[in-house]
Amino acid sequence: MELYLDSSNPQEIETVRSWGVLSGVTTNPTLISQAGPDMGKTLNDIIDASPGPVLVQVVGWREPESLVAQARWLHALSDQIVVKLPMSIAGIQALVRLKQDLPALQVAVTAIASVAQAYLCGKAGADIAAVFNGPLDEAADAPVNLVGPIKTIYDNYGFHTRILSCGRFPRLFGQVAVAGTDICTMKIEYMRRLYEHPFTEQRMSGFTRDWESRFGNRTWLGEPVKRF
Repeated sequence: MELYLDSSNPQEIETVRSWGVLSGVTTNPTLISQAGPDMGKTLNDIIDASPGPVLVQVVGWREPESLVAQARWLHALSDQIVVKLPMSIAGIQALVRLKQDLPALQVAVTAIASVAQAYLCGKAGADIAAVFNGPLDEAADAPVNLVGPIKTIYDNYGFHTRILSCGRFPRLFGQVAVAGTDICTMKIEYMRRLYEHPFTEQRMSGFTRDWESRFGNRTWLGEPVKRF
């Protein structure tokens, strides 16, 4: 499973990239609009900061001609870009046309909230189905299991579409990983939580305290211990 950061902030991307496990970046119109008035500079900065693919969403969701035109422009801008189309009739129409005309174009379909929508994406030839299981999980009284059924359908019918999950908390992250999602994307505050656990912090603080009671703040190399 690949880990992507959901961000339009180059500094955030560089920070998470330095943690050593980041594969790519996802964006959306909301994130791009929050980054400032120069959308072109924002996008170029994101591409420069990302270690791999950058998922970039077209604007709108009802006019296939506009979606196709935007997708072509984004595809020509950078080989790193994976074009995100909306889950709608127009989005699927645009997907079919783009795959016929530009087979090499990588296309994701976003805002998928049901198994039926995921089937349509696979049937139409999407490279990635972006499932909104994170927001659905927050809105429901019980965990929403979409990845497992979608994966079974894709296997049943020979679809090669990869599944992207929207992560929130470590519990959901673990569930989608077990279910076999191909990509998990999350904001930096959620990704940071994957590294953290109260028990881990307690044990590491205890180790440091016990060491310092005997050896002070020296490590094996003699420099001061850096506290968590």
